[in-house]
Amino acid sequence: MTATVDEFIHQYPGESHPVVLLHGLLTSAKYWNPARRRLTAAGYRVATVDLLGFGRAARVPAASYDYNEHVEHVKNALLSISGGQPVVLVGHSLGGLIALKLARKYPSLVSELVMFNAPLFRDSHEAKASIEQTNKLYKFLMTSRFRSVGWGAAHLLGFRVWGRHSTRAREGALRRVIFRGKGIHHLEQITVPTTVITGAADRAEYLNNLQQASLPPNVRVIVAPTGHHLPAQAPHYVTWTMDLLSGGLRPEHTVPAV
Repeated sequence: MTATVDEFIHQYPGESHPVVLLHGLLTSAKYWNPARRRLTAAGYRVATVDLLGFGRAARVPAASYDYNEHVEHVKNALLSISGGQPVVLVGHSLGGLIALKLARKYPSLVSELVMFNAPLFRDSHEAKASIEQTNKLYKFLMTSRFRSVGWGAAHLLGFRVWGRHSTRAREGALRRVIFRGKGIHHLEQITVPTTVITGAADRAEYLNNLQQASLPPNVRVIVAPTGHHLPAQAPHYVTWTMDLLSGGLRPEHTVPAV
């Protein structure tokens, strides 16, 4: 039986325009549960989406799990969620890159773009060098010919942030999305209102590249005192960001503590 996009969407009622949350690499829509609970308690209408190859979409056939396939998967989800009306699109890490490219390609579907901890590299060389030098374990898990054994052991050891995913999706997303290193280039060309939240303790390249980029006036950058998993470390930041978009907060005066 062929899966439909609705099987990968998790919707929660609220009074706002839809806020759609996209997870990052190795996780699933469940990654957003702590932040989603806070958003729905505050009255926001929320939808989370399993990216192609992850969570409920872990076994969906795809040619290569490249940028365009991910974007089209999310576009179909947005059409199902809002019927083509613009949404607030929020992405963490890999999800932020996919959201960014979608907002560039289909700006009419996105009223506001929010990116948490997106891997904003200048080029593919910087992306590969940065990620492959993270640490020996991560390099082994991504490049070793014994990586399937390593991933199995990692799950048994209880790395709970990781969600169900396929090997092809994991490696396809890394090599065909993150390793392409197009994040800063795409951000410099974005036309929809965009808020970028990066962690002070995340990879130094992200903040350095943001500071050196020629960003348009519709892009706002906020530095939070967190690492790479801001939505999981500080889910109240997500609600605060949505409140900020409503115009009721000023970031220089109201950045919350972690």
